[in-house]
Amino acid sequence: MFSLALTFRFFTITRLFALLALVVLATACHTMPRLVRKNQEVHIATVNNNVCKRLEGKVVLYAIFVDSRHTNPWSTYDITSTLDSIRLGMDWLEAEAREIGVPLDITLDYHQTAKEVAPIAVNLPRKTLYNSLLVPNGVRGLDRWADKIGRAALQTFGPDTASITKTKIKPKDRERLLARLRDKHKTDNVALVYFINNYYSDEISLALHTGQDDTPEYAIVSYKQPSVIVHEFLHLFGALDLYVSPWDSKRKAQRRKAMAMKEFPNEIMAFAHRNLDDLEISSLTQYLIGWQPAMKEEHQRLIAGKRYRFAKY
Repeated sequence: MFSLALTFRFFTITRLFALLALVVLATACHTMPRLVRKNQEVHIATVNNNVCKRLEGKVVLYAIFVDSRHTNPWSTYDITSTLDSIRLGMDWLEAEAREIGVPLDITLDYHQTAKEVAPIAVNLPRKTLYNSLLVPNGVRGLDRWADKIGRAALQTFGPDTASITKTKIKPKDRERLLARLRDKHKTDNVALVYFINNYYSDEISLALHTGQDDTPEYAIVSYKQPSVIVHEFLHLFGALDLYVSPWDSKRKAQRRKAMAMKEFPNEIMAFAHRNLDDLEISSLTQYLIGWQPAMKEEHQRLIAGKRYRFAKY
C-alpha cells in the first residue's frame, strides 16, 4: 500500500511496535525506546504533549501556503480548493468527536494580506520536501525554513509587545507566531500547518517534533486531499502511523503493524489515501489524541504484548 503520494514518514513514528516507552525525537516518526521493567507504566511521548496536547475544546488550524522554487505556484483556485478540503476535513473531525461526546470546535485561520490569502515565498532546502528531509541535518534545515516562513507571517500581526519577546532567551519565529495566534484566538491548542503545492507529483507530507517539548511541532502537507490533511493534523495531536512502511526494518514491528491494519481496516492513520467518508478514528487513535482516557487492554497487547502498561490520562 506504500506510495510516496499517500504521505509517509522518513522515520517511522510507529516503532511504537518495536517498542516502547516512546521518546520521540525529531520527526513525527522517529522513536527511541527507553528501557522499562515488565509491567511498568509507560507514557507515549506524543500523547498530551507540546503545543497540541489534546484534540478537544477550542482548536485552531493555522494554514500557511508556501511557494518554493521547484513546487507548483499557488493559484487562487489551488488555494480556494485546498481551503475547502481543510474545512471538509475539520468538519469530519468535529462530527467524529460528537459521536463519542467529545466537545470539539475547530477554527480555520490562515495567513493573508489585507486584501487576500497570499502564499509566502521561501525555498525548500532542496528541490523537494523528500530530498530536504533526507540530507544530513534535514530536520534542522526544515526548521530553519519553517522559521523563515513564520517570520514572514508575523509581519501581518503588527508590533509584538508580548512579554515573550522581552526575555533574554530569544524564541524561535514559530514560537512567536504561535504566541500571537494563541493570544488572538484565546486558546492554547494551535496547530501550525504549512502547505506546499505538489498535488500532481509524488511527494511526502510529514509532521515534526510531535514527541518533543523543547520546540513547537508543525506539519508540512503536499496535497489537498481531506484525508491526508486530517491524517497530518492528527499527528500534531499525538496520533501515530498504523501502516507498514519500507522503513519498518524489524520483522516484529512489521507483524504488529500488519496486525493493527487488520484490526482497524478503516483507520485514517493506516489508510490515508482513501475517501474520508470511508474512514474512521479507531479507539487506539482516540486514546492517542486525548479522546479516551485509557488504552484498551486488547490494543495494548496488540502493539506491545503483555510487557507494558500505558498511562491513563
